[in-house]
Amino acid sequence: MFKNTLVPFSSSSFRLTTFLSSAPPLLGIPASSAIFERASICRRNKSELSPGIGTRVTGPSKLPRVHNKSTSSAAIVPAQFLPSPSQLLSQTSKHSYATMSSDTVGKTITCKAAVAWEAGKDLSIEDIEVEAPKAGEVRIQIYYTGVCHTDAYTLSGKDPEGAFPIVLGHEGAGIVESVGEGVTNVKAGDNVVALYTPECKECKFCKSGKTNLCGKIRATQGKGVMPDGTSRFKCKGKDLLHFMGTSTFSQYTVVADISVVKITDKAPMDRTCLLGCGITTGYGAAVITAGKGGVEKGSNVAVFGAGCVGLSVIQGCVKNGSSKIIVVDVNNSKKEWAEKFGATDFVNPMELKDQTIQEKLIEMTDGGCDYTFDCTGNVHVMRSALEACHKGWGESIVIGVAAAGQEISTRPFQLVTGRVWKGCAFGGVKGRSQLPDLVDDYLNGKLKVDEFITHRQPLDKINAAFQDMKAGDCIRCVVNMRE
Repeated sequence: MFKNTLVPFSSSSFRLTTFLSSAPPLLGIPASSAIFERASICRRNKSELSPGIGTRVTGPSKLPRVHNKSTSSAAIVPAQFLPSPSQLLSQTSKHSYATMSSDTVGKTITCKAAVAWEAGKDLSIEDIEVEAPKAGEVRIQIYYTGVCHTDAYTLSGKDPEGAFPIVLGHEGAGIVESVGEGVTNVKAGDNVVALYTPECKECKFCKSGKTNLCGKIRATQGKGVMPDGTSRFKCKGKDLLHFMGTSTFSQYTVVADISVVKITDKAPMDRTCLLGCGITTGYGAAVITAGKGGVEKGSNVAVFGAGCVGLSVIQGCVKNGSSKIIVVDVNNSKKEWAEKFGATDFVNPMELKDQTIQEKLIEMTDGGCDYTFDCTGNVHVMRSALEACHKGWGESIVIGVAAAGQEISTRPFQLVTGRVWKGCAFGGVKGRSQLPDLVDDYLNGKLKVDEFITHRQPLDKINAAFQDMKAGDCIRCVVNMRE
């Protein structure tokens, strides 16, 4: 019955090298804090590629169980499913995914998840119980998830909001399995992306028109529980906490209905999952947060840090027509990647003689940059980025979030003379209103996504994905949650 299932294809196998672990003296960065992109940006064994389209899969290897509370019995439900009728009928979609059987609706599902039992320890692949969604909630079968620095940051124990045991993950895409009472924005069978930045469209923040932040469930999300104050995850008789309202390191997760957005089923989910964090964050910072609705045509910009977020900033600046896009990175191997995404110049601060990076950028831009973007989470780099801005109007956008307790500083005169320091979360993008447009841009060739995927891993090798990321050898690792 389960033979001949089609799985989506990916052709990405690029690799990037991240910043050196020692800091350039000219930047004045202590060696202990010089690793770019090591901090949270959204709070904030290399595997082969996926099989190609048409590859035969001989049957499911993992079988989640469904618990029927009325009979206290457990039925076996396959983890890999045949395409839904609507997808079979679609002649334009190249990627076939399947929806969950209606037999699971209203029941607890037992599935695989990567559980963080305590800080500083590897994730443990466990069988967990995922309860049915309550009113205003959505249960999603996660197909693919990205692994982000924010996940590693919380796992390290340095996150002041971090608590354990917990199911991490926040870059996930999948299919809605079932919805709770009152949910109208998505339905069973919809392709979706989980949103760590929700959008209720009703709170003071959402109605202000000034921010993409939403206050409706912030208090409970920060505590690792659902809006009613309880968890939907259990393992070995213990409740597991939710992470950033998403918890995509589980084959099934439950989210608030304001923390999920429906997208077209024509986009492969091993790509769309990445729009749940890093790519959207950097791109949005350039086209939404900066200036009055994005950087202007002809502007001079500098991007500090050429990781996932920094590369995304570059393509946002290219889209808006920036004339000079300078990438600042202490690793020369990033030059080729920066140029591939549209950078016009590359500067390694470690190679500067008798100049600070601020002085170099001011020299290159006839007085300073119109916009600078910090994508490092390093407070010393943040200062350099501000002071490289043009007097009178230059803006520096802080995207990276530094470790707990760290503070930024500069001379007040830098601000008195017209420079502006501002920041953003999720690039200022309203997830439910605007993310579907980014998916369309990707499908139409206007937004790079494939290029960010440097590594792939199955769920049971998720710890290897963390090791790759920490070693600085990947931009994004996509984890197949059904392998």
